Amino acid sequence: MLGFISIFAASVAGFADVGLWAIAACAIALASTSYAEHHALYRRGQELGLTDTLRGAMLRSFGNGLIASGAAYFCGWFLRLI
Repeated sequence: MLGFISIFAASVAGFADVGLWAIAACAIALASTSYAEHHALYRRGQELGLTDTLRGAMLRSFGNGLIASGAAYFCGWFLRLI
């Protein structure tokens, strides 16, 4: 549910014409939510020595959050123009 709230916040920020920093803030919120849901897997992977793989997974998670937040922001911005 927190992920959906973060995406909704990005769309509201776009509608309200808040600065582009809102995209990064929502992406960080999405990546943090993902980590909070799967922290046991990350801890187990670190114990097995898969640090590089986990770091790549976190970066991809942040990238996915950045894309989702950016798309929601620009959809909200576009709705403001209509």
